[in-house]
Amino acid sequence: MIHCICNNINTAKVDLATSNGACCAADVLKSCNMKFNCGQCRISIDNRVAELRLTKFNLEAAE
Repeated sequence: MIHCICNNINTAKVDLATSNGACCAADVLKSCNMKFNCGQCRISIDNRVAELRLTKFNLEAAE
């Protein structure tokens, strides 16, 4: 899925940035050496990051 049309950031890039420590959309764009243009992607990226972080937290709690 494409999250950011302006910067061509897809789910794989968001997932990679999150696994490398990104906590929000701004962190994801920074890790991709990009900046917000229109900003329409912020919510989509933030939601994906939150989903991944929650999944990771739940997996760690289950161990």
